[in-house]
Amino acid sequence: MSTTSNNLLIKNLTDFGLSDKEAKIYLALLELEIAPVQDVAKVAGINRSSAYVVLESLKKQGLVSVSDDKKIQQYIATPPEVLLQTAESRSKNQLVIKERIADILPDLKALYKGTKQKPKVRVFEGKQGLITALAETLNSKDKITRIISSCEKILAVIPEFLPEFGKVRLGYGIRHRAIYPECKAAEKILSMSPKLYDGVVIPKEDYPFSADIAIFDDKIGFVSFNNNEVTTIIIENKEIAEIMVGLFEFTWKEAERIVKKCQKDKLNFYDYSK
Repeated sequence: MSTTSNNLLIKNLTDFGLSDKEAKIYLALLELEIAPVQDVAKVAGINRSSAYVVLESLKKQGLVSVSDDKKIQQYIATPPEVLLQTAESRSKNQLVIKERIADILPDLKALYKGTKQKPKVRVFEGKQGLITALAETLNSKDKITRIISSCEKILAVIPEFLPEFGKVRLGYGIRHRAIYPECKAAEKILSMSPKLYDGVVIPKEDYPFSADIAIFDDKIGFVSFNNNEVTTIIIENKEIAEIMVGLFEFTWKEAERIVKKCQKDKLNFYDYSK
């Protein structure tokens, strides 16, 4: 048998599930028909001690048997048709397994949490929770926080914290890109760190904001001021954050359009955009 043909047979047998040595021993036995271990090892090109181990493995798989000769132990290869029968049996078993998996798939999916793909959600309660969430924006890798805020509500909750926070943010070089309704609170907040603010103020009566939104990196923060109870929620998810950034930028352009129209009509609205 040519080396090329022999290598092809070995590859197919290893694809079937035999090891390289098992394939070589089995092919050697097919060629020898019946032979002692030393002859099998010689034809297979494997040392004798390894040949013993491999032959025992093939015996367990039903691919090798031992002769009845008590004087010298000789090995016999099982007919090749057994390989086909085994492959067919395995194929049927795999089909049965596939069908069983298909049957239990709904139950498996119900158990699957998918934590790596699900958004990470954290909730912060009260004034201190809001301060903790705001401090997290200082870790922004993008060095920009996009904000839509009522201004009045957050300034009423943490009036003493915001000025100091503005100074710290200035030190970190983090810009705020903000959309605010026109009010004294908005003017005050924007003046806290004007060097790092891109802000636009729009008519309050047309666009009242009942909650605050902050977008930074892969995170979106929501602050609710319901009956003086402050709840801050941070959602961490790249895809959701990208959508929110897109919506914010669309809103920003519309806000700039409104401001320019007000300026044209000589209405008193502030534009802090750079």
